[in-house]
Amino acid sequence: MNWFQGFENCVRQNVSLASMTTYKVGGPAEFFAEPEDVETLGALLRRACTERIDVRLLGHGTNLLVADAGVPGLVIRLPKSGFAKAENDGLRVRIGAGHSLPGLVKWSVSKGMSGLECLQGVPGTVGAALRMNAGGKHGEIGTRVRRVNGFEKDGSPFSFNVRDCGFVYRNSALGSRIVMDCEMELEAGDFERSKQTLTDILSEKCRTQPMNARSAGCVFKNPKILGVPPAGRLIDEMGLKSARVGGAFVSAKHANFLVCENGATARDLVELIRLIRTRALNERGVKLELEVEAWGFPAGALNAVA
Repeated sequence: MNWFQGFENCVRQNVSLASMTTYKVGGPAEFFAEPEDVETLGALLRRACTERIDVRLLGHGTNLLVADAGVPGLVIRLPKSGFAKAENDGLRVRIGAGHSLPGLVKWSVSKGMSGLECLQGVPGTVGAALRMNAGGKHGEIGTRVRRVNGFEKDGSPFSFNVRDCGFVYRNSALGSRIVMDCEMELEAGDFERSKQTLTDILSEKCRTQPMNARSAGCVFKNPKILGVPPAGRLIDEMGLKSARVGGAFVSAKHANFLVCENGATARDLVELIRLIRTRALNERGVKLELEVEAWGFPAGALNAVA
């Protein structure tokens, strides 16, 4: 008997994840599920916990590197039909975790609200953005959050206020919890001004980042060390722009972006990440932290070689 008996309508086995990530590399999920609603999600999590099945949540795969061998356990993706609702009561907004983050930015501006323009050009889902406190030099999503609701891995519900969320630079206390939706507080905005801000930010990103490449955005967090430049500049200073391993290479446009071409493998990206981290540690004494999430790799597989 399968552990997921009764959930056959939403659980599949041995499902390829490569097409669900922006790198377009990696192997299959041992189990893959798209629960149709909150009740099914909670029940599925409780069953997985009882059966000791590891659970991971997949958004749009824009910040994710999956191992070529794939991922053991259960990967859950929240379908738009049940988890992407957007509604507001004045300037108080409630957004489903499965909602597109770029879509949320545009929706808020269209409603005459301001406060999320800083997230223009940041890909992915709202749920994934919350877990990593996504953003850039213009701001972060956590500054607008007032409450986050969802499930613990065992299927029990949680509801965190902003203090509980523990938002910090590219991280939060949400960890591996399953985010269902969040509440935000925005400001009254000027549509034309906000629209211009979106245009300006996107134009800047198109000039400085490989926006249409097969990448997962910035691979490394910017070091918070006095005198150490941002990760992209550090990689550039070490002469690693355009460095290549197999079908993966460092973008010549922005060195904190690693890009895949046809034929690339997750292993190529791993070796490139290890090269960069090793050079940074040995030449500059800097331990570069990953901003991308890595699934299915043995402990230490992406570490620097001292």
